[in-house]
Amino acid sequence: MEYGDKHILVLGAGASGIGASWVLAQVGAHVVLNDYKPVTLPADEEKRLVSAGVKIITGRQDESLLDGVDRIVISPGISLDIPIVKAAQARGIDVVSEVEVAYELSKSPIVAVTGTNGKTTTTTLLTKVLEGTGKPVRVGGNIGDSLSEVAYSMPADGFLVAELSSYQLETIKHFRPIGAIMLNITADHLARHKTMENYIAAKERIFENQLSTDFMVLNIDDPIVADMEHRVLSHILKISQHQVVPNGAYYDKGQCYVTKDGIATPVIGSDDIHIPGSHNIENILTVIALTYVLGVPAETIHRIISEFHGVEHRLERVKTIDGITFYNDSKATNVDSVVKALESFDQSVILLAGGHDKMTPLEDFMQLVKDHTKAVIFMGEAADRFEAAAKEAGVQPIYRASSMKDAVEQGYKLADQGDIVLLSPACSSFDWYSCFEERGDDFKNCVHMLQEGRHH
Repeated sequence: MEYGDKHILVLGAGASGIGASWVLAQVGAHVVLNDYKPVTLPADEEKRLVSAGVKIITGRQDESLLDGVDRIVISPGISLDIPIVKAAQARGIDVVSEVEVAYELSKSPIVAVTGTNGKTTTTTLLTKVLEGTGKPVRVGGNIGDSLSEVAYSMPADGFLVAELSSYQLETIKHFRPIGAIMLNITADHLARHKTMENYIAAKERIFENQLSTDFMVLNIDDPIVADMEHRVLSHILKISQHQVVPNGAYYDKGQCYVTKDGIATPVIGSDDIHIPGSHNIENILTVIALTYVLGVPAETIHRIISEFHGVEHRLERVKTIDGITFYNDSKATNVDSVVKALESFDQSVILLAGGHDKMTPLEDFMQLVKDHTKAVIFMGEAADRFEAAAKEAGVQPIYRASSMKDAVEQGYKLADQGDIVLLSPACSSFDWYSCFEERGDDFKNCVHMLQEGRHH
C-alpha cells in the first residue's frame, strides 16, 4: 500500500503501535494512535509522535474513529472480536498487523520464526549466525523493537529477522519471508483463537505467500508441523533428531549435520553446545538448516553456535548457592515449555510455577511434573487450579507461596546440595507483573538477596 495522504488508525498504544504510528507518519500517512484504555505515553515517545504529526487518542474507542479511515493497523495483543474491528470490517476497511506494514516498508528480505515454544532462543541465535555474513542484520517483532520501525531503517543488502506470534500472523495480507522456521505446535492461546485448528491456521500464514524460490524449515519430529508439508509451496528444509533428512539438518549420536541433496556435512557436536535440552537441539537444527541455504558457511555456523550461551529468562542459570542451582525460565508461559525445561535436567528439581492462568488442560502435564520433580511450589492466580490438578495426579509434596521471595526461600529450604530450583511458571505473568521479564528479574533479585542473607 502507498501510504502518502492515506488515513490510518493504529489500535494499541504499546511498543508495536507506537513504532507503527511513527513509521507511517514518516511515509506521509495521516495517523491516529488509539487505545481504549487511558494511556500515558513516556514523554519522549509522545513528543516524537506528536512532532511527526501523529494524533493520540486514548481512553475511548468509539466508531466515529473509523470515519474516513483507509486502513487499520492492529497491535498483536488486540483481539479481532472487539467492536471497533467488527465495525471496520463491516465497512470494508482493511485490518492488518504491524508485521504487514514492516513487510511493505522493508528494503531487506525478511526471515521469520514462529512456533509455540523456542521462538526467542531460535530468533536470537538465527540473528547471531546471520550477522556472521557481515551483512546488516536487525531483529524485531515479538522480540526487541517494533518490527515496522526496524524495517523502516533497514538497508537493502541485509536481513530483517522477525519473531512472530500467532497474533501477529493472524492479520497479515501479503507478508512474505524469503526464509521461515516452524518450530513446533502445542496448545496455547486458545482463549484468543478458540480452537486448535484456528491456532494452527494462524501459524501457517507464515508460508502462505511464499514462492518456490523461498525456504520453509519444518520440524518433522512434531506431527502437526510435519503435516504442513502438503500445504507449503516453497522449498522445504526438514529438521529431525530421529531420522536422516535429504535437505535440511538432523542430529545423530551427538552431532548436528546439515544436508543438501542427500549429502551430509557435520556442523557442530554436543560438546560445543552450551544450551541444555533436546528442545535446544531442535532450535539449533532449524538455524543450521536455514542459514546454510542462505549462504553461511558451516564453519561460521559452528563458531557462532559454540559461542552462544542462551537468552535471558529462558532456562537462564542464575546462581549456585550451597550446591543448589537456581534457573530462571520465566519465559515458559505454557505447559509445554515447562515440560521441555524439566526434561533438560538429570538432577532433582523443585519447581516454582503459577501466575495468570491460561486455562490449558493440566492432566498430562501434572503426570510429567510428578515424575520430574522433588517438590512443587505454586503461586499466583493459577495456584488453586494447579494444586487441584497436581493432587489429582498424585504430585507431592505441594507448597504454596504468597510472593516470589517466599517461593525462592521455600525452594532453597526444600533443596539439597546438587538440586535445581526452577522458576518455570506455565502461565503468563499478568497477575503479579507486567511482563515475563519483570517476573524473571524479580526471581533473580530474590535469589541474590537469598545469598546475601542465607540461612539453611
